[in-house]
Amino acid sequence: MRESSTRFRSDRFGYDQPVTIVSVSGACSRAGKTALAAGILGSLPPGSASAVKFTTTEDVFERCPRGTTCIVCDIDVPFRIVEDVKTLREPGTDTDRLALAGASRVLWAIAKLGAAPLAWKAVRARLGSGSVVMEGSTVVDLAVPDLLLFVVHPHLSPSRWKPTSPALIARADAVIVNRPASDARPPAEDVLAELARHRPTGDVRIADVMQPLHAWAPDLHERVQKIQHANLARA
Repeated sequence: MRESSTRFRSDRFGYDQPVTIVSVSGACSRAGKTALAAGILGSLPPGSASAVKFTTTEDVFERCPRGTTCIVCDIDVPFRIVEDVKTLREPGTDTDRLALAGASRVLWAIAKLGAAPLAWKAVRARLGSGSVVMEGSTVVDLAVPDLLLFVVHPHLSPSRWKPTSPALIARADAVIVNRPASDARPPAEDVLAELARHRPTGDVRIADVMQPLHAWAPDLHERVQKIQHANLARA
């Protein structure tokens, strides 16, 4: 675990309340980011950590990748922090899954790429102190988490990965290829080759992140708990 403390990393935003962050980023949509974040929350005592979903979109809106306008792509302000419980608890949504996993509160930041620093500052102001499980890739450099996990779809071509992926793969504390237990196929060769290119140490895990964290990564489960305990000791 990195020795530096988020208490000091946040000074540039004017906050000195201790906060520890476990961050989940991913190569693409459908990689399993929310499932992994939910699994981390589930490994902690219920209500002991907040959850943040940090979504970025293009600075200039062209078209929604889903084919229709939505709350993300159709944003008409630099950023928006969604705190409305009705929106966050809409059944089946990522934010509802985070709440069901035991988050004490859920925040959803939606920001144009150029406004991501301002959006993170607004999120940080709302978090106060405590433990946070956060989903998002662009926000990693802004938040500087205590533990960074990166998750990859086992079969989706690397040509469809986000531009942020190579750097995050190289620096992550753990990289996980999310292969469901029901899928007997090995991960695609091009996926494994691309991971090896950016992570030559070869420390890549293949696991079903829908399973409890302690079942497939007892070492990560222990690190998450240590991070939370360290936060409580600093408070």
